[in-house]
Amino acid sequence: MAENVNLDIAEYNAFGPWAYEISAKYPLPRLFAPYFAADDNAVLKIKIPREIERRNASPGMDLYDYVVALYEDSLLVLERRDDKAVEHRINLKDFKGIRIYENMLKGGYTIYSAEEAISFPFNAVSIDLFQKLTNLVLEKAQGMDVAGSTVQVSSLPVTDTVPESMLLTNMLHDIQMKVPDLRVGAVQKSVDVHRKGATRDIIERLLWKEMNPEALHTYTDQYLVVLENGVFPNRVAMQEFGYTQTIIPFNRISGMEVVTSEEYSLMQECVISLGSSKVVYHFDVYNEEVAEFYNAFK
Repeated sequence: MAENVNLDIAEYNAFGPWAYEISAKYPLPRLFAPYFAADDNAVLKIKIPREIERRNASPGMDLYDYVVALYEDSLLVLERRDDKAVEHRINLKDFKGIRIYENMLKGGYTIYSAEEAISFPFNAVSIDLFQKLTNLVLEKAQGMDVAGSTVQVSSLPVTDTVPESMLLTNMLHDIQMKVPDLRVGAVQKSVDVHRKGATRDIIERLLWKEMNPEALHTYTDQYLVVLENGVFPNRVAMQEFGYTQTIIPFNRISGMEVVTSEEYSLMQECVISLGSSKVVYHFDVYNEEVAEFYNAFK
Protein backbone atom coordinates (compact mmCIF):
# COMPACT_ATOMS: atom_id res chain seq x y z
CA MET A 1 0.00 0.00 0.00
CA ALA A 2 1.31 3.45 -0.93
CA GLU A 3 2.26 5.58 2.03
CA ASN A 4 0.33 8.79 2.67
CA VAL A 5 2.44 11.84 1.85
CA ASN A 6 2.24 14.97 3.96
CA LEU A 7 2.37 17.69 1.27
CA ASP A 8 3.50 20.36 3.74
CA ILE A 9 6.47 18.25 4.79
CA ALA A 10 7.28 17.28 1.20
CA GLU A 11 7.18 20.90 0.06
CA TYR A 12 9.35 21.99 2.96
CA ASN A 13 11.88 19.20 2.24
CA ALA A 14 12.17 20.37 -1.39
CA PHE A 15 12.33 24.07 -0.50
CA GLY A 16 15.42 26.01 -1.54
CA PRO A 17 16.41 28.72 -3.99
CA TRP A 18 15.25 26.71 -7.00
CA ALA A 19 12.21 27.44 -9.12
CA TYR A 20 10.48 24.19 -10.04
CA GLU A 21 8.47 23.09 -13.04
CA ILE A 22 5.22 21.95 -11.45
CA SER A 23 4.67 18.21 -11.71
CA ALA A 24 3.54 15.25 -9.62
CA LYS A 25 6.88 15.43 -7.83
CA TYR A 26 6.69 19.22 -7.32
CA PRO A 27 2.96 20.01 -6.94
CA LEU A 28 1.19 23.35 -6.85
CA PRO A 29 1.58 25.26 -3.57
CA ARG A 30 -1.61 25.21 -1.49
CA LEU A 31 -2.21 28.97 -1.83
CA PHE A 32 -2.31 28.82 -5.64
CA ALA A 33 -4.02 25.44 -6.14
CA PRO A 34 -7.60 26.85 -6.25
CA TYR A 35 -6.77 28.72 -9.47
CA PHE A 36 -6.26 25.50 -11.43
CA ALA A 37 -8.75 22.82 -12.39
CA ALA A 38 -7.86 19.15 -12.13
CA ASP A 39 -7.73 18.94 -15.93
CA ASP A 40 -5.70 22.15 -16.32
CA ASN A 41 -4.04 22.17 -19.75
CA ALA A 42 -1.11 24.51 -19.16
CA VAL A 43 1.88 23.98 -21.45
CA LEU A 44 4.23 24.84 -18.58
CA LYS A 45 3.76 25.78 -14.92
CA ILE A 46 6.56 27.11 -12.70
CA LYS A 47 6.58 27.91 -8.99
CA ILE A 48 9.05 30.49 -7.67
CA PRO A 49 10.08 30.38 -3.99
CA ARG A 50 10.13 33.14 -1.44
CA GLU A 51 13.48 34.86 -0.95
CA ILE A 52 14.04 33.60 2.57
CA GLU A 53 16.71 31.40 4.11
CA ARG A 54 15.74 27.80 4.67
CA ARG A 55 16.30 28.15 8.42
CA ASN A 56 13.46 30.71 8.45
CA ALA A 57 11.08 28.35 6.63
CA SER A 58 8.84 25.73 8.23
CA PRO A 59 6.29 23.15 7.09
CA GLY A 60 2.87 24.70 6.46
CA MET A 61 4.24 28.14 5.52
CA ASP A 62 3.42 29.66 2.15
CA LEU A 63 6.87 29.01 0.73
CA TYR A 64 6.27 30.22 -2.83
CA ASP A 65 5.71 33.79 -4.01
CA TYR A 66 4.73 33.20 -7.64
CA VAL A 67 3.27 30.64 -9.97
CA VAL A 68 3.61 31.24 -13.72
CA ALA A 69 1.45 29.20 -16.10
CA LEU A 70 1.68 29.29 -19.89
CA TYR A 71 -1.27 28.23 -22.05
CA GLU A 72 -1.72 28.07 -25.81
CA ASP A 73 -3.28 31.54 -25.91
CA SER A 74 -2.47 33.19 -22.59
CA LEU A 75 0.00 33.60 -19.75
CA LEU A 76 -1.03 33.58 -16.10
CA VAL A 77 1.10 35.02 -13.28
CA LEU A 78 -0.13 34.48 -9.72
CA GLU A 79 1.54 36.60 -7.05
CA ARG A 80 1.41 35.97 -3.30
CA ARG A 81 0.53 39.00 -1.22
CA ASP A 82 0.42 38.03 2.45
CA ASP A 83 -2.03 35.10 2.56
CA LYS A 84 -3.78 35.88 -0.73
CA ALA A 85 -2.96 35.41 -4.42
CA VAL A 86 -3.25 38.22 -6.98
CA GLU A 87 -3.93 37.20 -10.57
CA HIS A 88 -2.31 38.73 -13.67
CA ARG A 89 -3.42 37.26 -17.00
CA ILE A 90 -2.00 38.20 -20.40
CA ASN A 91 -3.67 37.26 -23.66
CA LEU A 92 -0.81 36.32 -25.97
CA LYS A 93 -2.33 38.58 -28.63
CA ASP A 94 -1.36 41.43 -26.26
CA PHE A 95 2.11 40.09 -25.45
CA LYS A 96 4.88 42.62 -26.25
CA GLY A 97 8.24 41.25 -25.06
CA ILE A 98 10.41 39.76 -22.32
CA ARG A 99 13.35 41.07 -20.31
CA ILE A 100 15.70 38.84 -18.30
CA TYR A 101 18.26 40.14 -15.82
CA GLU A 102 20.96 37.93 -14.32
CA ASN A 103 23.78 38.94 -11.98
CA MET A 104 25.56 36.17 -10.09
CA LEU A 105 22.68 34.40 -8.29
CA LYS A 106 20.22 37.27 -8.64
CA GLY A 107 17.70 37.09 -11.47
CA GLY A 108 14.75 39.16 -12.62
CA TYR A 109 12.08 38.45 -15.22
CA THR A 110 9.73 40.99 -16.82
CA ILE A 111 6.85 40.26 -19.18
CA TYR A 112 5.53 43.19 -21.21
CA SER A 113 1.93 43.28 -22.41
CA ALA A 114 -0.31 45.94 -23.94
CA GLU A 115 -1.67 46.80 -20.48
CA GLU A 116 1.19 46.33 -18.01
CA ALA A 117 4.67 45.06 -17.25
CA ILE A 118 4.79 42.18 -14.77
CA SER A 119 8.09 41.51 -12.99
CA PHE A 120 9.25 38.91 -10.52
CA PRO A 121 12.62 37.85 -9.05
CA PHE A 122 14.18 34.41 -9.28
CA ASN A 123 17.41 32.74 -8.26
CA ALA A 124 19.71 32.39 -11.26
CA VAL A 125 20.41 28.74 -10.47
CA SER A 126 17.10 28.23 -12.32
CA ILE A 127 18.00 30.29 -15.40
CA ASP A 128 17.58 27.28 -17.75
CA LEU A 129 13.95 26.91 -16.69
CA PHE A 130 13.25 30.56 -17.47
CA GLN A 131 14.99 30.30 -20.82
CA LYS A 132 12.63 27.39 -21.54
CA LEU A 133 9.68 29.59 -20.54
CA THR A 134 10.93 32.38 -22.79
CA ASN A 135 11.26 30.13 -25.83
CA LEU A 136 7.79 28.70 -25.32
CA VAL A 137 6.17 32.13 -24.82
CA LEU A 138 7.76 33.44 -28.01
CA GLU A 139 6.66 30.34 -29.90
CA LYS A 140 3.05 30.54 -28.68
CA ALA A 141 2.86 34.31 -29.24
CA GLN A 142 4.15 33.88 -32.78
CA GLY A 143 1.36 31.40 -33.39
CA MET A 144 -1.15 34.15 -32.49
CA ASP A 145 0.15 36.51 -35.21
CA VAL A 146 -2.20 37.19 -38.10
CA ALA A 147 -1.12 36.63 -41.69
CA GLY A 148 0.83 39.58 -43.13
CA SER A 149 1.95 40.89 -39.72
CA THR A 150 5.65 40.30 -40.36
CA VAL A 151 8.08 43.23 -40.52
CA GLN A 152 10.67 43.68 -43.28
CA VAL A 153 14.15 44.01 -41.76
CA SER A 154 16.26 43.70 -44.90
CA SER A 155 17.08 47.44 -44.81
CA LEU A 156 18.44 47.38 -41.25
CA PRO A 157 22.22 47.91 -41.02
CA VAL A 158 24.77 45.32 -39.93
CA THR A 159 27.86 46.57 -38.11
CA ASP A 160 31.40 45.20 -38.01
CA THR A 161 31.99 46.78 -34.59
CA VAL A 162 32.79 44.17 -31.96
CA PRO A 163 31.98 44.37 -28.23
CA GLU A 164 34.72 45.27 -25.76
CA SER A 165 33.49 43.26 -22.76
CA MET A 166 34.25 39.56 -22.60
CA LEU A 167 30.78 38.91 -21.18
CA LEU A 168 29.00 40.30 -24.23
CA THR A 169 31.51 38.70 -26.59
CA ASN A 170 30.79 35.28 -25.10
CA MET A 171 27.04 35.85 -24.99
CA LEU A 172 26.98 36.91 -28.63
CA HIS A 173 28.97 33.83 -29.63
CA ASP A 174 26.67 31.51 -27.66
CA ILE A 175 23.50 33.01 -29.12
CA GLN A 176 24.79 32.98 -32.69
CA MET A 177 25.64 29.29 -32.30
CA LYS A 178 21.95 28.67 -31.54
CA VAL A 179 20.51 31.40 -33.81
CA PRO A 180 22.78 31.65 -36.87
CA ASP A 181 20.74 34.43 -38.49
CA LEU A 182 21.28 36.82 -35.54
CA ARG A 183 22.85 40.07 -36.84
CA VAL A 184 24.45 42.91 -34.88
CA GLY A 185 22.91 46.19 -35.94
CA ALA A 186 24.80 48.50 -33.59
CA VAL A 187 27.16 48.47 -30.62
CA GLN A 188 26.63 50.92 -27.80
CA LYS A 189 29.94 51.60 -26.07
CA SER A 190 30.20 52.05 -22.33
CA VAL A 191 30.54 55.77 -21.53
CA ASP A 192 30.31 58.05 -18.51
CA VAL A 193 26.96 59.75 -18.05
CA HIS A 194 26.32 63.06 -16.31
CA ARG A 195 22.97 64.13 -14.96
CA LYS A 196 21.99 67.63 -16.00
CA GLY A 197 22.11 70.09 -13.14
CA ALA A 198 23.85 67.64 -10.78
CA THR A 199 25.59 69.44 -7.89
CA ARG A 200 27.26 66.52 -6.11
CA ASP A 201 30.77 67.23 -4.88
CA ILE A 202 33.81 65.78 -6.66
CA ILE A 203 34.38 62.94 -4.14
CA GLU A 204 30.79 61.73 -4.44
CA ARG A 205 31.00 61.90 -8.24
CA LEU A 206 34.17 59.79 -8.20
CA LEU A 207 32.72 57.18 -5.85
CA TRP A 208 29.31 56.99 -7.47
CA LYS A 209 30.13 57.83 -11.05
CA GLU A 210 27.46 56.53 -13.39
CA MET A 211 28.08 54.83 -16.69
CA ASN A 212 25.99 53.82 -19.65
CA PRO A 213 26.53 50.04 -19.98
CA GLU A 214 27.91 48.57 -23.17
CA ALA A 215 25.12 47.02 -25.23
CA LEU A 216 24.63 45.04 -28.42
CA HIS A 217 21.57 45.91 -30.48
CA THR A 218 20.98 42.73 -32.45
CA TYR A 219 18.11 41.30 -34.45
CA THR A 220 16.71 38.37 -36.36
CA ASP A 221 13.98 38.43 -38.99
CA GLN A 222 11.40 38.47 -36.18
CA TYR A 223 12.96 39.90 -33.03
CA LEU A 224 14.92 42.81 -31.66
CA VAL A 225 17.36 41.36 -29.12
CA VAL A 226 19.31 43.81 -26.94
CA LEU A 227 22.12 42.58 -24.67
CA GLU A 228 23.38 44.98 -21.99
CA ASN A 229 26.35 44.55 -19.68
CA GLY A 230 24.34 45.21 -16.52
CA VAL A 231 21.57 47.78 -16.19
CA PHE A 232 21.35 51.52 -16.83
CA PRO A 233 22.98 53.32 -15.16
CA ASN A 234 25.90 51.24 -13.92
CA ARG A 235 27.58 52.54 -10.77
CA VAL A 236 31.37 52.53 -11.21
CA ALA A 237 32.01 51.77 -7.53
CA MET A 238 29.71 48.73 -7.67
CA GLN A 239 31.10 45.84 -9.71
CA GLU A 240 28.63 44.69 -12.35
CA PHE A 241 28.88 41.05 -13.35
CA GLY A 242 25.43 40.78 -14.83
CA TYR A 243 23.58 41.26 -18.07
CA THR A 244 20.15 42.26 -19.25
CA GLN A 245 18.61 40.57 -22.27
CA THR A 246 15.49 42.06 -23.85
CA ILE A 247 13.62 40.23 -26.61
CA ILE A 248 10.90 42.12 -28.48
CA PRO A 249 8.99 40.83 -31.52
CA PHE A 250 9.25 43.55 -34.18
CA ASN A 251 5.55 43.34 -35.01
CA ARG A 252 4.57 43.96 -31.36
CA ILE A 253 6.32 47.36 -31.17
CA SER A 254 3.72 50.13 -31.05
CA GLY A 255 6.09 53.09 -31.41
CA MET A 256 9.73 54.14 -31.55
CA GLU A 257 11.55 57.47 -31.46
CA VAL A 258 15.10 58.76 -31.03
CA VAL A 259 15.20 61.85 -28.79
CA THR A 260 17.68 63.97 -26.84
CA SER A 261 17.83 62.94 -23.20
CA GLU A 262 16.23 65.43 -20.84
CA GLU A 263 18.07 64.00 -17.83
CA TYR A 264 21.61 63.28 -19.09
CA SER A 265 24.06 65.61 -20.86
CA LEU A 266 25.30 64.67 -24.36
CA MET A 267 23.05 61.61 -24.41
CA GLN A 268 20.33 60.47 -26.75
CA GLU A 269 17.62 57.94 -26.07
CA CYS A 270 15.82 55.41 -28.16
CA VAL A 271 12.32 55.05 -26.70
CA ILE A 272 10.49 51.87 -27.69
CA SER A 273 6.78 51.80 -26.88
CA LEU A 274 5.28 48.45 -25.91
CA GLY A 275 1.66 49.29 -25.24
CA SER A 276 1.53 51.08 -21.89
CA SER A 277 5.24 50.41 -21.19
CA LYS A 278 8.36 51.99 -22.62
CA VAL A 279 11.84 50.51 -22.96
CA VAL A 280 14.58 53.15 -23.15
CA TYR A 281 18.17 52.75 -24.39
CA HIS A 282 20.73 55.51 -23.87
CA PHE A 283 23.70 56.26 -26.13
CA ASP A 284 26.07 59.18 -26.45
CA VAL A 285 25.46 61.80 -29.15
CA TYR A 286 28.67 60.83 -30.96
CA ASN A 287 27.53 57.24 -31.47
CA GLU A 288 26.01 57.53 -34.95
CA GLU A 289 25.77 53.74 -35.24
CA VAL A 290 22.96 53.32 -32.71
CA ALA A 291 21.03 56.31 -34.02
CA GLU A 292 21.29 55.05 -37.60
CA PHE A 293 20.10 51.59 -36.58
CA TYR A 294 16.93 52.78 -34.87
CA ASN A 295 16.21 55.49 -37.42
CA ALA A 296 16.46 52.82 -40.13
CA PHE A 297 13.95 50.71 -38.26
CA LYS A 298 11.56 53.63 -37.89
